[in-house]
Amino acid sequence: MKKVFSILMVAFAMTAMVACGEKDDTTDNGGGNNGGNGFNAEMFVGTWRVESMTVNGQDMTPENMLFTMNEDGTGLANDNGVTENNGFTWSVDGNQLTITPRSGDHFVYTVNSLTENECTFSGSIVPMTDIPGDVVVHLVRER
Repeated sequence: MKKVFSILMVAFAMTAMVACGEKDDTTDNGGGNNGGNGFNAEMFVGTWRVESMTVNGQDMTPENMLFTMNEDGTGLANDNGVTENNGFTWSVDGNQLTITPRSGDHFVYTVNSLTENECTFSGSIVPMTDIPGDVVVHLVRER
């Protein structure tokens, strides 16, 4: 279960990173450096901490979960120090963040709100799993 949440967090972090890297502190729903049509990949680059996560309205916040998004479109989830097999790739199109774990599955999330240091995104499947649900993740930029 912890591995599932780690993977979920990776996907969420990626989405949040797109939003959180935003230069405008008041941008919501698709603003950004892309002519108002969404976010660019530069907004994701950095390390993000999962501050809260709900699945079907229930708190599923993992302890000490970090997501690192690299400029080259690769990333790594750190679940309380565990990073083995937690690599992924990511991309952004508008306000949609796609995360692809090592399994090759694609998970798409929507960035709901963002500031330079915080991001909230949502989706219909727990990232890195086949578990359906109403997922909402809130991230805070670490660096």
